Amino acid sequence: MNEGGARRLRSRAAKEPLSLEAFTSAAIGLLEREGMGAVTLRRLARELQTGSASLYAYVRTVQELHALLLDRMLAAIDLHPHLADRPRERLEAVCSSYLRVLRRSEGLAQLAAGVLPYGDNAITLTDTVLGCLRDMGLSPARAAWGYDVLMLHLTAIAAEQDRRRTQKDPVGRAREAYDRAVADRHPQVAALRAELFSGTEATRVTWAVEVVLAGIASAREPES
Repeated sequence: MNEGGARRLRSRAAKEPLSLEAFTSAAIGLLEREGMGAVTLRRLARELQTGSASLYAYVRTVQELHALLLDRMLAAIDLHPHLADRPRERLEAVCSSYLRVLRRSEGLAQLAAGVLPYGDNAITLTDTVLGCLRDMGLSPARAAWGYDVLMLHLTAIAAEQDRRRTQKDPVGRAREAYDRAVADRHPQVAALRAELFSGTEATRVTWAVEVVLAGIASAREPES
C-alpha cells in the first residue's frame, strides 16, 4: 500500500462514529447560526461530513428531524420544581420559560407551531403542566384538553413574536391606520383605540395566560 492510501485509511479510522448527541448538536448549531431554514437532512449531512443515508438511523424525514431538534431545545425550560406546592405560580413560571425558549432562536417558535415533539423533554413538560392543572383542581379531561389549548396559545404567541423580530416597527402601520378610524364608520375601534395597543408585551402575555386558565376552569366538561 502506498503512503497516500495509508493516510486515507488512518483518516477514516480516526473519524468518530456519528452519535445522537453529535447529530442533535449539529442541528442546533445550524439553527443558531443560520435559522430554521438551514436545518435540513441534506445540509446536516454536509455539516457532519457524512452521507444522508447515515442520518436515517436517527430520523427518516425532515419532520422527524425537526421534532428531535425541538425536543432537544425544550430541555432548557425551567420547570420550577421549587414551586411544586404552588401549582398556579409554577404553571405561570413554566409558561414564561417555555416562551423564552421558543424565542431564543429565529424560526424555532414557528417550527413548534407545526411540529408535535414526542421525546423525553416534551413528555416531561407535558407531565409538569398536567400536574399543575390537576393540582389546581381540574378534572382529568379538563386538564388534558386544557393543556392542549394552553400550549397552542403560548406557541402561537411565540410564533407571532418570532415573525416580528426582523421587522423594524411591526405594529407601527397598523397603529396609524387604527388611529385614523372615524367614529361614524368604526365606532368601537375609535372609542377603544388606546386600549387596543395598551400594555407591554409581558403584561399582555401574562393576562392571556390568565384568560386561558380561567376559560379552561369554567368551560363545560369535555366530551370524548
